[in-house]
Amino acid sequence: MKHVTHALFAALFTLMLGIGAALAQTTHEVMMVTEMIEGRPIPAFYFEPVGLLIQPGDTVRFVAAGPHHTATAYHGQHVKSHRVPEGVGPFSSPVVPVGDVWEHTFDGAGTYDLWCAPHEHYGMAMRIVVGEPGGPAMAPIDDRSPVGVYANAALVLSDPALDPAHILSNGSVSWAEISSDAKELPGQ
Repeated sequence: MKHVTHALFAALFTLMLGIGAALAQTTHEVMMVTEMIEGRPIPAFYFEPVGLLIQPGDTVRFVAAGPHHTATAYHGQHVKSHRVPEGVGPFSSPVVPVGDVWEHTFDGAGTYDLWCAPHEHYGMAMRIVVGEPGGPAMAPIDDRSPVGVYANAALVLSDPALDPAHILSNGSVSWAEISSDAKELPGQ
């Protein structure tokens, strides 16, 4: 009887730990924004927040506040620079209709760089740190071609506000913190 009681207690304790871990997982919201700016012929396209700290197992809910947005990992299988932790497969939302959401759960620790397929050229990219910074996204961007990190997305991801240490200490980074140089229209 004593062994059965210990086994039952151990099973109950393990179950409670599992429930506690499941409850500790969080869903974070990121807006995919199209913002008209006075005097500018093309809107600003961005993620808000543009930098985010989450924990392994957390989910990010990408909300389309404007049209024609995706949340896509910089991954070699997307024929782009690989800027997610090693062992993480390629992932991408479809084009998310305005008002709809797409969710992704981040299981592996490290630094993830993401982009919006239609708006990368205009700087719509973001960085998510899962647990602790690490992986290929920690390296400087050396390929700014269409198969690398293209145009203004490279400027946004290279901005000091998106340094993983800054994200780690602040929890999130607003688009407003990104330098105005990174937000200029390409070729302007």
